[in-house]
Amino acid sequence: MPDAAPDSGNLHDGPWLTIRVDRAALRHNIGEFRRLVEPPTRLMAVVKANAYGHGLLLAAESFLAGGADLLGVHAWSEAAALRDGGVTAPIIVLGPVSGAEAAAAAARGVEVIVPGLDLLRAAAAAIPAAGRLRIHLKIDTGVNRQGLRPEEWPAAREILAGAPGLQLVGVSSHFADIEDTTDHAFAEAQMRRFEEMSATLREHGHPDVARHMTCSAAALVWDRTHGDIARVGVGAYGIWPSRETRVSVRSRGREEIDLRPALTWAVRVSQVRDVPAGETVGYGRTWKAMTDTRVAVLPFGYADGLPRALGGRSHVLIRGRRAPLVGRMCMNLCMVDVGAVPGACAGDEAVLLGRQGEETITAEMLADHVGTIAYEVLTWPGETWTRGAD
Repeated sequence: MPDAAPDSGNLHDGPWLTIRVDRAALRHNIGEFRRLVEPPTRLMAVVKANAYGHGLLLAAESFLAGGADLLGVHAWSEAAALRDGGVTAPIIVLGPVSGAEAAAAAARGVEVIVPGLDLLRAAAAAIPAAGRLRIHLKIDTGVNRQGLRPEEWPAAREILAGAPGLQLVGVSSHFADIEDTTDHAFAEAQMRRFEEMSATLREHGHPDVARHMTCSAAALVWDRTHGDIARVGVGAYGIWPSRETRVSVRSRGREEIDLRPALTWAVRVSQVRDVPAGETVGYGRTWKAMTDTRVAVLPFGYADGLPRALGGRSHVLIRGRRAPLVGRMCMNLCMVDVGAVPGACAGDEAVLLGRQGEETITAEMLADHVGTIAYEVLTWPGETWTRGAD
């Protein structure tokens, strides 16, 4: 049997589950994109989904301080929260807005993307001639999710002609698979469609509309996509969009910019217990101790936003060493084998994501464990976590 678990002298008085955000890393990352995306192109930092799990206001302030010109959110509620938090920079709502939300956006100087005819009609009806709502029309170039198709342009122009409260200031689209492959033929075809449809719009009375189609991967791989506004999401948080994006950057001889992850997820060990060889741990008795060992109990589970499938697959970092999750993850608890972590005790910090000592657990690693993408990983933690900044 390993040495008995020591009595804890460092049980933490603060929160059990903590998310720490490195503001300097966020400023650095957006600064790297600012170097890559040269003026007069404006740089948008996308802060939707609570800033990819980093905290909406904290991330927005960091990106603006680091060189972003404007912010992108998904929902009107996010834009309102930024305005309530004192953010005066330009904001564009990327997701759908209702008529009432459109009126509120106009009143608070927030721009919106309109992705279809029905929503364009709703915005037109909600904004009287005295109120000006700055809008961007979305063009569908191949995702088949949102956006106007070429045959819908005449109807859109007719609606705009009868809507003095709407001011068309931009046109946008979105790539389908620029980050999932090193073959960018489809992305190039999308870009051509976007350029053709943008030119048509400019020829029909809107010569100054801002064009924007880029994303993190496109910004990294292809200057032609930068347009008048460059939208940067996951890359601003220090995460490469995909392995393929990195390969594409290298194969094209482009600069591989320095991106620094900004998140740490940390949990305090609530208990350490001895487990003799042959005994099992957790529901279903799915893990058996092959030798005498010690198991740490961590007070987080799938109710806190992390997938149950991580149980038995991932690790945490305790005292600078990797310790595997064992047994099934519970609703509010999980167990970790700390037999190879000398001195591990209640109150120790366990890092689920981030760096401790010389060891690191990345979002990409966690994504691989459960067959998903790093984007999703960043948004896992729910409201039970306490957020703060380093």
